[in-house]
Amino acid sequence: MMSGSSRTVKVIEEKGRGTRGGPYVYVVEGKELVHIGEYAIRSFPGEFRDQIIYEVPVEKVKGKTIYCFDFSRSGGEFLCKCRIEDFRDGSPRTYEFYELLHERIHEIRGLRFRVKDPTLAALISEFNQLFVQMINEIRDYGRRMGFRYSFMGHLARLENAFKDSELYYFTFMSLPSDWSRIRSLRNTKKWVYELWVLKQVCECLQVSKFSHHLYEGRPYWWIEQGSDFSTCIGETPFGELTFWLEFQPDKGAHTLSMFTGKRIAIRPDIVICRGRFERTKDFVDSRNPIDVLIECKEDPFDKWKGEVESQILQYKENFKPNLLIVASLRSVPASVKRDLRRLGIEVVDNLRPNSKSISTLCNLLRSWFMEK
Repeated sequence: MMSGSSRTVKVIEEKGRGTRGGPYVYVVEGKELVHIGEYAIRSFPGEFRDQIIYEVPVEKVKGKTIYCFDFSRSGGEFLCKCRIEDFRDGSPRTYEFYELLHERIHEIRGLRFRVKDPTLAALISEFNQLFVQMINEIRDYGRRMGFRYSFMGHLARLENAFKDSELYYFTFMSLPSDWSRIRSLRNTKKWVYELWVLKQVCECLQVSKFSHHLYEGRPYWWIEQGSDFSTCIGETPFGELTFWLEFQPDKGAHTLSMFTGKRIAIRPDIVICRGRFERTKDFVDSRNPIDVLIECKEDPFDKWKGEVESQILQYKENFKPNLLIVASLRSVPASVKRDLRRLGIEVVDNLRPNSKSISTLCNLLRSWFMEK
């Protein structure tokens, strides 16, 4: 609402829902998108939960282009173009357009969000240089093998990254804080690395074709955290193999930490077993062993060294896989690799595009399946 003497406008955002909230409001300054909060003289909670209100002097942004990035509860992304004069009661009541973001991305293609945190700047650079290459390799593999990727659950941003890296940039970077952006980007990087490693695994095991799921005529990878569906089923020289990403044997397992008071490792990144299992429950009921469990680490070792005991050793004890591999994007200290090998855990580090470590991974997998 505009007040007569102070000439301020209230701008309302919805925080706490990430890229299922919004609208997140940005002012164009040259080639930069600057968050509306940088112009506010004060901010305070709104009438409803998760609302934040910015009180902005009109003169600071008068006549400047404003873009609002808005998201549906299902993760759909929208772009609104307006000016500060269009705001009434916290939202733009008139605007030049309000359309799907991908239909208007040409409008903002030359713009970039203002970044203050050097960690975020480094992560964006790494994503563009390395993880986009991984995405391209994963997509190419799907085309060559004749299957599609189905992103389910809360993976709308990962789907953006696979469809268009620029679209992905404008979705996760629309979050108001660098901290939120870092968290979102790291989650996407984690999934991309898991998918890239799974792609390497399927190539190593010489998957000749992927089976279609029961209700579909065309093969696809079902990508969802803790899904009751397996990710894919492939025909190999070692027979049919079933693969899972973010394997979760019991839908209720994630609630255990509420009762134990400590973090419990429950979702290994990649699980492989012999046989055909469309549903996770079918595999659990079969009481068959897990042939291979792979935990993927895309961060430097210092960031996950505490997970050796809290996660990796838990996986060995709880899931009892015949072969457990840690796949690391970066180097792992030789002493750590030796200690883990003594415990029956193999480490393949520096596993990235065009690296010799891909052959190391292949030798481990093929040797295991040929021997058994």
